[in-house]
Amino acid sequence: MERSLSLEQRLLGQTIAGKYKLLEVQASGFYGAVFRGEQYFCRHKVRAVAVKVSRQTGLTEETVPYLFGDALILAQLLAAPANRLDDAGRRHLVPIYDMGLLPEHEHRAFLVMEYVEGLPLLSHLRAAGRFSVAMGLRFLKQICRGMALVHGQGAVHRDLKADNILVDRRGVIRIVDFGLAAYTDPHLGFAPGSLGNFIYMAPETLLGRSTPASDVYSIGLLMYELFTGGGPHLTASWPDADARDRANVCLHLKHTLYFPPPSLVQNEIRNEYRWLDALILRCLEVRPERRFADAGQLLAAIESCEAGMPLSLDEQNSARTPPETFGAQVQPRSPDDAGDTLFREIRQLLAARAYEQVIDRLDVHRPPEWAVLDTLGARTLRFLGQAYLGLGNLSAARDCLEQLRAAQKEQPLLPQGDYAAALSDLFKCYRSLGQLQAAQACQEEARQLLSVPSR
Repeated sequence: MERSLSLEQRLLGQTIAGKYKLLEVQASGFYGAVFRGEQYFCRHKVRAVAVKVSRQTGLTEETVPYLFGDALILAQLLAAPANRLDDAGRRHLVPIYDMGLLPEHEHRAFLVMEYVEGLPLLSHLRAAGRFSVAMGLRFLKQICRGMALVHGQGAVHRDLKADNILVDRRGVIRIVDFGLAAYTDPHLGFAPGSLGNFIYMAPETLLGRSTPASDVYSIGLLMYELFTGGGPHLTASWPDADARDRANVCLHLKHTLYFPPPSLVQNEIRNEYRWLDALILRCLEVRPERRFADAGQLLAAIESCEAGMPLSLDEQNSARTPPETFGAQVQPRSPDDAGDTLFREIRQLLAARAYEQVIDRLDVHRPPEWAVLDTLGARTLRFLGQAYLGLGNLSAARDCLEQLRAAQKEQPLLPQGDYAAALSDLFKCYRSLGQLQAAQACQEEARQLLSVPSR
């Protein structure tokens, strides 16, 4: 009978680790359940707590850190030596009180946090439609203070959105769900890996290169939602979770999204806070170097503008071009590429996942293996490799991309970003083919390439 009960049914009302009584189920998910509970010491109630218990059993001291890696990162952030800015940011994070194993409950893991009584910011936004500028800025400055602590210690959140931010009963912002958080690699300058919600993900995160500026992009989307009640990112035709080549389709969409100045739909911004147009749109730049570098810099800009100081010339990136030219603005192309009808059509076919049509159009242009490649041949192999990979023809994709790789080592035929994307596809080929050593070599080459600062 016990075996047939769910985790929630078995633990509700129980006291675990000798001191945490589980009173109510707050949330349930694939990895575990979160309970509202109370902490006791010698039968005396200490405080209300939130307790997360894993569904996975048989955990050990060696395996549990992988399951609760987010808790370790958050605990390390809060335990680091503080300065005045950190003190201001700590109240916007949720402290962790305890974590450990439960041998008496099939060796599950548990995590104990402060119990935050409140609602997600998303709930408040849905109720209000959109926020007044004063309320929105109050919340955003608190988000920036919390994230400034995270960024100041070399970490990124990678999953900032309105339902991962709570507003407690005192009206204080609390940033939660650090499940995708990571420290940036000091050698690479970014956190590798493409994780998060595609709608809120920064373009460079889709390429596996998250930095604090990636979180600034997510905050920019949040600002746009708070002040306009929506945004083109919420209505775009994002691909399904099981769609082929989903990351590339999403990256294409990111480059074509057009955000009208918020003042067009918010009279308060138009009349009294016009500087918000430039500030928000700077956060939403596709190129990370054109955004604010981190949450601390964004907070300083907000407070400076509130004090009547103008944004610097660097910060006034407010005039957006229409959608049809926006992609060219953020991703410059060579002159021959700009007028090349063939490759413009190929990009459209790839965005539509029409891989067989791409192969039909390009196969006639595919250079022989013995040929010395030019730019046309390099681009042909790049797109053919992408199309074959989309169809699942790993061997054909590998052959195209390896031919390109050999030529690129002789002379730079593709821009650095395009070649890094080709190496990423080649890595996927080798990994799927089980050739892990070759996959690792591609990954290392891409990392070395991307770690070189562009001039």
